[in-house]
Amino acid sequence: MIALQGRGGDRWSIGGIKFFIDGTVEGGTAWLETPDIHGENTESVWRDRAAYAARIARFHAAGIPTATHAIGERGIRFVVDTLAALPAGGPQHRIEHIESVARDVIDRLGAAGIAASMQPTHCTHYTRADGSDDWSQRLGETRAHRAWCTRDVRDAGAILALGSDFPVAPFNPLEIMADAQLRRPAGSPAVEPVLPEQGLTAREALEGYTTQPGAAIGERTGRLAVGEPASFAVLDVDPLAAAPDALAAGRVLLTVSEGLVTHRG
Repeated sequence: MIALQGRGGDRWSIGGIKFFIDGTVEGGTAWLETPDIHGENTESVWRDRAAYAARIARFHAAGIPTATHAIGERGIRFVVDTLAALPAGGPQHRIEHIESVARDVIDRLGAAGIAASMQPTHCTHYTRADGSDDWSQRLGETRAHRAWCTRDVRDAGAILALGSDFPVAPFNPLEIMADAQLRRPAGSPAVEPVLPEQGLTAREALEGYTTQPGAAIGERTGRLAVGEPASFAVLDVDPLAAAPDALAAGRVLLTVSEGLVTHRG
């Protein structure tokens, strides 16, 4: 894997390593501090947890960024502790998903410079404010009230990249940016928001799809300026001024990737 770093071709390249520390709450394979209501979600994918830390340290020393899938609170805490203990400097590491976790772990994540990659539509499409969904039922009220705490992540000073986890959840970036603000499905005003206090501002949602994803992999992206890569999209709606529901209904008129037109609406 180390030898493959930097290999690439026409508009693709290899950069980074992805790990899994646990599975999913609904599948009973996440790594929680205590079991869910079915007695599940208690184990790490890594039976030898020291081996995970050793491999992370090896890639860190080689200058290779890592991403770790971590969903359960115990798994997230373990990954944050592992990454925070690495020598200062080096590549940018990130955690994928971060579904339910205590605030002290989020604060530690921010202080350690670890990036968070989160999917707002996992919250808005698959959980409900009344806690009647399977995810919330399995976790119980206390843990369900830590659902995708994007506001806490930003307030902790952490990098926050937004995404879809497609094909698990819908792909449309404008809808996801809207959901990140609304904490409910865009276009469904009658649906009660899930933890609305965790909503992002319009600018933060836009950053989540522009500058923050680049920062999450240690790169500078998402800026329109002389000398920057000519990668941008033209929309028929202003993502900073439009109401979130209107943003979700917007259209992409043009996409340019490093100077090449890849889409015309």
